[in-house]
Amino acid sequence: MSDVTVDTTRVSERGQIVIPKDVRDRMGLNIGTRLLVVATNDAIILQKVDLAAERLRAWDLLEKARMIVQKLGLKK
Repeated sequence: MSDVTVDTTRVSERGQIVIPKDVRDRMGLNIGTRLLVVATNDAIILQKVDLAAERLRAWDLLEKARMIVQKLGLKK
């Protein structure tokens, strides 16, 4: 799982979240970076818009996220 970073964050009163610095650095997220938001009943995926424009991988990412959650033994 060396290509995966797992961390936590909280939703603020205004519905905002903070993306942890190591994740921002790893993904090259800077002020103004546009993100695609994909939501299902049990997951939210953020993907850089420029990457999404090349190839919409959200469903593949969702499946990978579900597998990671299952391996970590996390539950709803």
